Amino acid sequence: MTGPACLFIVSFAAAVLAACGPARPPASGLPLLASCDFETGAAEGWRPNFPERWRVVREAGSTVYELTAPGDPGPVRAPTSWSVWSGREVASFEFTGRLRCSTDPAVKVRDMCVIFHFRDATHFNYVHFAASSDAVHNIIGLVDGADRVKVNEEPAGESTYRLTDLAWHPFKVAYDAATGEVRAYLDDMARPILTARGRALGRGLVGVGSFDDTGAFDDLVLRGLK
Repeated sequence: MTGPACLFIVSFAAAVLAACGPARPPASGLPLLASCDFETGAAEGWRPNFPERWRVVREAGSTVYELTAPGDPGPVRAPTSWSVWSGREVASFEFTGRLRCSTDPAVKVRDMCVIFHFRDATHFNYVHFAASSDAVHNIIGLVDGADRVKVNEEPAGESTYRLTDLAWHPFKVAYDAATGEVRAYLDDMARPILTARGRALGRGLVGVGSFDDTGAFDDLVLRGLK
């Protein structure tokens, strides 16, 4: 087809794409390694630092993994409560699920954390989803044998924060070993709210937890390369 009719079709297609906005990124293409919805009533394969503060409970028709009490501070400033997925060490990965914070939404420093490249209690990365943004809240953090440091590219106080209520929120955290890029998403799975490059430990376990708060996690899925 040539001439005005062809020009009209091309122009119409461009207008539709503009109206729909940017396309969603393609699927990660990483193989499925594990999934856990806790419907068995147990947290098989999960290793918490304080087992007595984690439990599997029924909530609103689902079974979830709940953190019932904040952890105790360790030798370095880092999330105090965590539970890691044993035997699931990865380099490149995509970790998805949903999370809920139980702390009063009036507390602006409330948080839930997604942990990755965990090696031990003082060596890991984490995404800190919070109800406010500054140099230590709503960040991608690095714990490398010392107090955590902010490593995400968004300026302190300028990252998008969404953990402002008691509702469940879908999340996704992804790492590309080829580029060193970390991307963290909450609610909107097409546009990351936190990004980092070249500041991840490169390999380790994934997990969930919090700095000082309580909450729950569910429908966890890990795709990645061992």
